[in-house]
Amino acid sequence: MISKKTKAAGLGSVAALKKALQPNYAPLAAEVQATTAESVILSILKSGNSLNQFEAERFRDHCLHSTISTLRAKGFLFRDEWEWVNSRFGKDVCVKRYSYIGS
Repeated sequence: MISKKTKAAGLGSVAALKKALQPNYAPLAAEVQATTAESVILSILKSGNSLNQFEAERFRDHCLHSTISTLRAKGFLFRDEWEWVNSRFGKDVCVKRYSYIGS
């Protein structure tokens, strides 16, 4: 059963995403089914944020370029640009940063 609070927040909303990232959070079955990688990433990018592949890991998207490709095939438009970031191994790597520009 989904609570009124969860319905008000809206599945896939930024507030629901922040809640889902809290330690010891156990999502409802409906939340797991409704919150796909595509909807999570699209919500984040539509809110004006941009992401690279390392930042997307925090939202459990392990293959951001594939998610963006799928969303592009559905008609969403994204700007991408190369950037250099420091990896966890201390080396600089080149990755793409994606931002939403419309549909």
